[in-house]
Amino acid sequence: MTQILQIILDMVKTHGSLSMFIGGIVEQIIVPIPSPIITMSGGAFLVSHNVSIFQALWEIISKVSLPYSIGAVIGTSMVFLIAYFGGRPLVDKFGKYVGISWPLIEKIRADFQKTIKDELFIFIAVIIPVVPVSLMSGFCGAFRFKPAKFYPIMFLALIVRAIILGFIGFQMGEAFTGLAHGLDKIESVLTVVGAGLILGFLFLKREKWLKKNS
Repeated sequence: MTQILQIILDMVKTHGSLSMFIGGIVEQIIVPIPSPIITMSGGAFLVSHNVSIFQALWEIISKVSLPYSIGAVIGTSMVFLIAYFGGRPLVDKFGKYVGISWPLIEKIRADFQKTIKDELFIFIAVIIPVVPVSLMSGFCGAFRFKPAKFYPIMFLALIVRAIILGFIGFQMGEAFTGLAHGLDKIESVLTVVGAGLILGFLFLKREKWLKKNS
């Protein structure tokens, strides 16, 4: 993992915004890169220092957030589509252990599309810097969230997320390099926590639907 992180940091320093675009794709589908690494390194190394806060924010948006978000949406599409078209076999095999079946998923999904609260849940979850984006994409795909809603929500949330992380990286500067090597361990724990939260969310939706239709 140390070698991968060093390659990422070197790529950011030498290829600028292109590395944000490529990194956005790569971190979703190829190697287990902690999701904050790309954008934080962009903020640390691509944004001019000794400039006004407004100039720094503009550079974060233009050099880090936009290219990263475009790449990440492309990368996360693979996770979303695999879960979208292949989610039923997993639910049929393992759903019984958590009290979820595919017919129930279909029924809850109809309710899921009628309220903005669920879209806000996805938007806020993606914005939270430590929540793995691919985990949320897999959740949306398995729950057969409409692509016409998924992509705009994901893109906007990724832009906000990248601005936050890019600004943190900008504030840290060169000190970010030391932090980067500990993020992989943190994200491994948070992936497990995130999976638990998603299962809990599904369980609550299940209970709500069962109560409503009993």
